[in-house]
Amino acid sequence: MTQPTLTAPREGEGLKVLVADDDIDHREGLALTVRSLGHSCAVACDGLQAWEMHQADRPDVVLADSNMPRLDGIGLCRRIRSIDSNVPYTHFVFVTGVNEKAHFIEAMKAGADDYLTKPVDIDNLKARLEVARRAVKIQRQGDAKHSALRRKSDGDFRAARTDPLTAVSNRLELKEDLEALASRVDKYGHPFCAALCDIDWFKAYNDCFGHLAGDDVLRRVAHAVHAGLRRGDGFYRYGGEEFLAILPEQSLAESAAGMDRVRHEVEELRIIHAPQASMPFVTISVGIAELNPDSKGGIEGWLRRADTALYAAKALGRNRVAMERDASTPPPLS
Repeated sequence: MTQPTLTAPREGEGLKVLVADDDIDHREGLALTVRSLGHSCAVACDGLQAWEMHQADRPDVVLADSNMPRLDGIGLCRRIRSIDSNVPYTHFVFVTGVNEKAHFIEAMKAGADDYLTKPVDIDNLKARLEVARRAVKIQRQGDAKHSALRRKSDGDFRAARTDPLTAVSNRLELKEDLEALASRVDKYGHPFCAALCDIDWFKAYNDCFGHLAGDDVLRRVAHAVHAGLRRGDGFYRYGGEEFLAILPEQSLAESAAGMDRVRHEVEELRIIHAPQASMPFVTISVGIAELNPDSKGGIEGWLRRADTALYAAKALGRNRVAMERDASTPPPLS
């Protein structure tokens, strides 16, 4: 091999190169040359070992002989090209003693990017690696831009479905989840309970302490309720001081018991209430209704029944949980 005359790659811009050749002298000589050009290099003694190394730590460039035991260069190239296009691209260069047009065409059809014949001219090799380096740089920039756009898109998606004050899901996400939920009830017969939660005497608290303090109460209550739910439960800001929990695979009695524990956790926050309120600390009232394949009125009817149960909890003195069967349609309370 002749000495290279091109300028070596700048520090930090080298490639990860894998040399695959069953001839130890050519393999080690080529690897030494690649390293002298400023790139890192690993070696494989046949195509199968090269494939395994490629899967473990994907190189930027593969320099492969065409005739190797266990898996030849054509087979190795085809395997690499069969990988999901979402993974980083590997430049594949045949370095072979076969200088025939038919072999060149076969190599290109297998997915090779370039073709060098032995003995390798180092200037040609370095030029090929420089082209590969530029392509890798462009790809990495594109991948970084794509990742940033995807993160922004994911962030925008979540922001559009999150209540900015309490950081729980909002009405948009609730609408989407209810559509999927209705399908599950119809198709699989899965039961759900809705627990509608309302902060007791919240207007009195706002009038006494101001809206900034009221916002802090909303955040603290939302966090306490959310923390008390199961991992698979849904939780949404329903409007104003109302929150909605969706409880899958629970009966009315089980949901009531669970929400009563949540109600107790809110009371245990010991947030001092306004003097006008009828209780010393901030509390919540909860109304629960069940949705199953036999329920009438669909999703809207289900949520109305939960709302009626909530009014029943308030009529019974607040700071309690009421199930839909406890509701006798009491008059609305202010």
